[in-house]
Amino acid sequence: MMSQPDGPTLPAGFDPTPSSGESLPESAPSGDIVSHLGPPPARLRGRGDLTLVVGLGPDAEAAARVLAASADAGAEVQQLADRRAALAARADGVRRDIPVVAAFPLAAPDAVPGLAADLAGIAPDQVWVAVDVSRTFGDTSGWVRAVDAVLAVDAVAATGAAFTSTPDDVHRLGLPVLWLDAPPGG
Repeated sequence: MMSQPDGPTLPAGFDPTPSSGESLPESAPSGDIVSHLGPPPARLRGRGDLTLVVGLGPDAEAAARVLAASADAGAEVQQLADRRAALAARADGVRRDIPVVAAFPLAAPDAVPGLAADLAGIAPDQVWVAVDVSRTFGDTSGWVRAVDAVLAVDAVAATGAAFTSTPDDVHRLGLPVLWLDAPPGG
């Protein structure tokens, strides 16, 4: 693995710079990439555990619903905008003996810098980014890296493989990926 100065740790041989239409190097087929990055983390199931899902528009809510259901612990999806809402959601989760999965929708790919203080104040236990892989890698990597600079991103919840010829580009983010719909070639 190699470290990039402003980004996540990437497998050796990856070029993290986006370019339109570029796919993964032939020396790193998608099956090998997943093994280098490991599986996505287990969903949190403890009382009041807070998982934050950040994504563009409705992607965050849709991914949060799937992750909450996969936690198999009665997790509920909430929208959180700041520290105060996060503390209330955690307290409610503890009281009700359930984990909390929170959606944090972004209005645009460049919205993260203006929301950094609110994101940091939420202080989640686990952070996922909801990525529609049919969007350009350049836009996606920009907002994902911005979120990762504020909160350490644990994994990607990916969708949209059927709508692009380069779905495996998501692995260039250097994060474990969980496909919420049919994975590439699946």
